[in-house]
Amino acid sequence: MYFSDCFSIKKTEEDDWFDVILDNDTKLFVDPFLIFQDSSTAWQNAHDILIKYFDICFQLIASSGMKKASPAYRKAIDLLQFPEPREFCLGYTEFGIDGSGSGPGYAVLIADAMEDAIRRGVKHLAHFEELGILNEGIGPDRISDLTCNVLRPQFIEYTQRVASKSKLPTQQVKIRHAEFSQAYRRWNPKSVSLPINPINNSSILLVPQRFLRELPTLNAGDWWNNYEAEQLRNDMNYEVMGKVGKRKIVSIARRNPSSVHAWTKEAEAISSVPYDFRSDPKGVWIWKKEGQRFAASSPITIVPPDSQTKFVDVIRLIIHQFKHFVEEQGGWKLLWNDTAGKDKNEEAAQLLFRGITSSYCSANDIVIDREVNLGRGPVDFKFSNGYHNRALLEIKKLHNGKFWQGLQTQLPSYLESDECDLGWFMIIKYREEGSSQEWEKRIPGIINTIQQQQQCIIYAVTINAAPKKSASKQ
Repeated sequence: MYFSDCFSIKKTEEDDWFDVILDNDTKLFVDPFLIFQDSSTAWQNAHDILIKYFDICFQLIASSGMKKASPAYRKAIDLLQFPEPREFCLGYTEFGIDGSGSGPGYAVLIADAMEDAIRRGVKHLAHFEELGILNEGIGPDRISDLTCNVLRPQFIEYTQRVASKSKLPTQQVKIRHAEFSQAYRRWNPKSVSLPINPINNSSILLVPQRFLRELPTLNAGDWWNNYEAEQLRNDMNYEVMGKVGKRKIVSIARRNPSSVHAWTKEAEAISSVPYDFRSDPKGVWIWKKEGQRFAASSPITIVPPDSQTKFVDVIRLIIHQFKHFVEEQGGWKLLWNDTAGKDKNEEAAQLLFRGITSSYCSANDIVIDREVNLGRGPVDFKFSNGYHNRALLEIKKLHNGKFWQGLQTQLPSYLESDECDLGWFMIIKYREEGSSQEWEKRIPGIINTIQQQQQCIIYAVTINAAPKKSASKQ
């Protein structure tokens, strides 16, 4: 559900807010440098607000004499906790729209880095800005979280302006971190009027679309080594350390002398560019709108699935609709990045499938859940109609390096964990190659072996997402 659909409003060219999806976190992040570069008067103080916030944390740690048990140090730890601002429905989350954010563990890491910077800066004041406080555990999503947390009062005011202009219904809600007290160095709660997300009854905070960028693909093995993530982290380190009141911080620290270690780190600057919503290169936003459009224009009549046979027929019909959309209705274009001429990542296909099928499922008393964790990892989709009618579906690109693992290991493992005997393996084929044809020939034999070993039923379906020429150009 898009924000605009929820409140029955039409976004115009004058509206700069991001039309957020309320029931699914969009994998984009708020880039503070896009805010810093903004010329509008509404955001001209954002940079000073964020830098001053870190400046306060530095001063608290410096005044504590680096004693972690002191009230000043503990207060700094409190201020350096940046929980995921779920009101924005952005970033990474394991399920739905409630992620983890940056809790006490990350606060300690940042505080330790601040302490180390202060110690080193006592004798190396000229290089203070080269001492980073954001380590490799903090990437674009965490930087986005801290930006949204520190600038939450500004985003509240922005959302209220949007709500007032569009005459949106709002409710009085208590926001825990609504305003920051300079005098007491703490966040105060405040009752404010905001739109409400009907999915989780949480308040909604909007962000200008031009402040958003794409998150690099999350990979547990090499996520923090991502070049762009490192660049943003370095840039943020350099910005904070170069702008905080280092002389005052060091002056305070010198009253509590400690050992000094020489260490510097070169920081690189990057040019921030907003996310391209027109082409949606990662397929993180347009999927829902296109899915709703197709389902509305191509309604189907489904007999209530009162048996497993009919349940299978329903799923087969819904999958057929997705196949028809991709292969015959131009849906394949949404799986390709038209600016780079490359196929989008696997998640783009998963989200598009969800966008197409969720409308059909909800209209026919079938629940479809995405990324359900079954103990051995998250299966892409789970269909259910009551307890006994259940099916799991896994989607894989044909040329994905883990394609065979998905078929031979992942799907069978998920079926076993869920005590489910019905599975679907969806193959997204982007190219007509000889090797892909050979791979497709092997699939029936592998499925037959799995079915015999696990006493289950697995259906395979291939979706041809290869670019199609228009009839006029053939």
